[in-house]
Amino acid sequence: RAHVRRRDEPSQSRPSMSTEDEPTAKKPRGDDPTAPVEAAAPQTEAPTAAAAADAPAQSIAPTEGADAKPAGDEAEDGTARGKKRKIAAFLAYVGKGYQGFQRNPGARTVEDELERAIVAAGGISRDNAGDFTKVQWTRAARTDKGVSAVGQCIALRMVLDPPGVLERINAALPAGFKIFGYKRVTGGFNAKTMCDRRRYEYVIPTCAFDPRRCLPRREVEAEAALAAEAAEQGIEPIKTGETEEEDAKAFVFDEDLRARVNKILGNYCGTHNFHNYTVRVDPNDAAAMRYIISFECGEPFVIDGVEFVRTTVVGQSFMLHQIRKLIGTMICVVRGYLTEEDQIFALKTKESCITPMAPELGLFLCECIYHAYNTRYAESHEPLALDDYANDVEAFKKSHIYPHMASTEKEESTMEAWVRMLPLKQIRNSYEWARKKDGGRAFMSKADKKEAEKRDYKKRKERDAERRAEREPQPPKEIILEGGLKFTGSGSKPKGGRGAGR
Repeated sequence: RAHVRRRDEPSQSRPSMSTEDEPTAKKPRGDDPTAPVEAAAPQTEAPTAAAAADAPAQSIAPTEGADAKPAGDEAEDGTARGKKRKIAAFLAYVGKGYQGFQRNPGARTVEDELERAIVAAGGISRDNAGDFTKVQWTRAARTDKGVSAVGQCIALRMVLDPPGVLERINAALPAGFKIFGYKRVTGGFNAKTMCDRRRYEYVIPTCAFDPRRCLPRREVEAEAALAAEAAEQGIEPIKTGETEEEDAKAFVFDEDLRARVNKILGNYCGTHNFHNYTVRVDPNDAAAMRYIISFECGEPFVIDGVEFVRTTVVGQSFMLHQIRKLIGTMICVVRGYLTEEDQIFALKTKESCITPMAPELGLFLCECIYHAYNTRYAESHEPLALDDYANDVEAFKKSHIYPHMASTEKEESTMEAWVRMLPLKQIRNSYEWARKKDGGRAFMSKADKKEAEKRDYKKRKERDAERRAEREPQPPKEIILEGGLKFTGSGSKPKGGRGAGR
């Protein structure tokens, strides 16, 4: 349709669009106004020979084809950029001196060391360094501060050319780190969400189970006071150190004690509300429900003159400090500081209880398992399993993990110091208060819990009604004075504040 100019519009014609921006349109032939409009070819004036001779030479952009340079073959710094492939790698590390595995700004983490080595080896370009989203970096588990691992798994898009990238990465890693190998995975692989279960080990010195060793601080102070009194009376006191050495020689971690430890650890198996065995998790939060598949204690073994036992736990996933709290509570039950009923009560109640957290020294991630992924992509991809590197894993344990634990325990007595400093009074009081608040609901059936909740709700309603009735003004009362004089006064008590009682 033709443009109709309004009266208030100036008579100046609208600027036309140049042929460089958009070509003009031709009207179709015929009387059909709805016919499509054909775009006219842009018209350009052919340059004359003289103008072409005087014009400066211009570079001609290469056309797409065999002679064209592929996009993205060089980084901004001019280095060659290879094609990235999605891979999953199994690795091991000693967590001493690191504030956890996951990258945290301002903290020294394991992921920072890994990325630095991969960049130095050419697996990640300088342009993508520092941003995990560019390489689709994911990790199977987040180990805490000081926790080691021999079966951690990470996934990322990495440059595999030229060959030998694995050797270059291991050469760039610091001591106590090693990548066992990598395998090609699907493009949508996620090391965390596709991990079915995780296996952890916690190595405990057997002295932690000896009730005659690692006495609490108050008992040691009481023993020292008795020794001082004996010295005043001229009686030769018994030295605590000599007694502990004799008791340590007499103590043996036998099969009966191992069976008892396995029974206590078996109470954790299954689906439970572990809000008391972690930090900052509400008991009504769905994330507090976790499933533990197995929890077992192995036979004792000796490393550098120190006797240890190995506990192995397998579960779908674990919360912050959960395994350390499970181990700490188990040790307290074995030593007699808590009972098995206390342990089970902390799993069933919604009230808060103190669960001691064992040191991080003995804990390490043992394996990340991908059963569902291996079954689904069995025909197209290699299975992800740590068993392919079993010899390297055992060698790393014997050369790095176990010696580190034994030497640190001998030098610092980490477990003994932890047992001595346990706040036993606060721990026991927390269970007493929790039982009073719980009112026996922890061990009730679901039907009984519902009935108890209904009764509590009814009591709260009655109590609120009584409080409201007390706040309401009372009707006036008739008071008979001496001589038959009657007086009518307000039945409500004077409220506190300015002028009350006047």
